[in-house]
Amino acid sequence: MAKKDGPRRIFRGIMYLAGLLVAAALCFVGVLMLTGHFEGLDQPEALGVQPLKAGQTTDANALADVFGAPVPTLPGYAMRGQALNVTYNGRTVRKAILQYDGFTITCVQPAFAAPLLLNNRLSLSLEEGVTVAGLPAALAEKDNAFCLYFNTDDAAYSLWAPQAERDSFLSLAGRITFTK
Repeated sequence: MAKKDGPRRIFRGIMYLAGLLVAAALCFVGVLMLTGHFEGLDQPEALGVQPLKAGQTTDANALADVFGAPVPTLPGYAMRGQALNVTYNGRTVRKAILQYDGFTITCVQPAFAAPLLLNNRLSLSLEEGVTVAGLPAALAEKDNAFCLYFNTDDAAYSLWAPQAERDSFLSLAGRITFTK
């Protein structure tokens, strides 16, 4: 009876080892993707975008036209924004920055440039159910600084508040709408 368990035991050991190797390979690919080594391999490069003539605008729809994708806005809040070209992993991408009093919305397009939005000083929360304009969002925070990351198929976004109360920040995020 012990001899029959021997081959089965060896087979289970080999399968266990193979499973560990596959899991390690998947983790390695995940790390490469997070660090940007695979970014843009199958993504089209954003077409060139010229900054607005004055460099800034208070018209969110004009900013969205220049950016090339809808931008999140806060109706009823004074905003000034700009769109510009930036380089990410050797590729030209579009970036829009919407400045409000006390917080900033940053957008990048195409969405593969999302790592440009990350704030390394904050820690991601594992909180579920956080949304912005109906889109799932990841919350990052430290002390009284907060950032929400969210995306569409076309672009990635962040809402950053360097000094806010948690409930006020989440309430503010609930009022975000996208330009048409």
